[in-house]
Amino acid sequence: MKKLKLAIALGFAVALIAALTTQAFAYPPFMAKARKYGAKDCTFCHVAPEGGPPWNDRGQWLINEKGKRGAEVIDVDWLADYKPGASPDQKPAEQKPSDDKKQSDSPAASSSAKVDPKVFDAYVGDYEMPRGTLHVIKENDHLFGQPDDGNKEELIPVTETEFKVPAVNASVKFVKDSSGKVTHAIIKVEEREIQAKKVK
Repeated sequence: MKKLKLAIALGFAVALIAALTTQAFAYPPFMAKARKYGAKDCTFCHVAPEGGPPWNDRGQWLINEKGKRGAEVIDVDWLADYKPGASPDQKPAEQKPSDDKKQSDSPAASSSAKVDPKVFDAYVGDYEMPRGTLHVIKENDHLFGQPDDGNKEELIPVTETEFKVPAVNASVKFVKDSSGKVTHAIIKVEEREIQAKKVK
């Protein structure tokens, strides 16, 4: 379960960063993790320096692993099992037993601020970013963010207007006008910051 949570968090980060950037380069979360396996740029897994298809042998192996493991997104740490020149049918390493703890039992969730869930209603909607949209939804008194083509990740309240996404080192701050209406969100991922206008 921990690996699944990590994969979901990674997917969220990748989609956010893709939406925040206007130039082509390897997504920082992938590159940061892949460096320990020898990656210097996108050609570690892709044929083209800017990434995307087609993939080289290593990239094809990761895609194959995703299918074998039944995962929703690729986990760069699978590269620990990759052997150059190995066939795509190479068996993955034995997976660790799943952890059935709920997300609400995580340290990040337990350290969140106590905020009245009714406050979240004002934040629900779509926020336009340079490349894509961040969809903010409320489920069971919890607030979630989901970028286009990304995974849903809980927004953990720090204050009534500021939220964190610890697994991907991101934060979201909702900004209101003088009448109390939410106008936009300030999204920070690693060193990048943008203002995302609320459009719906």
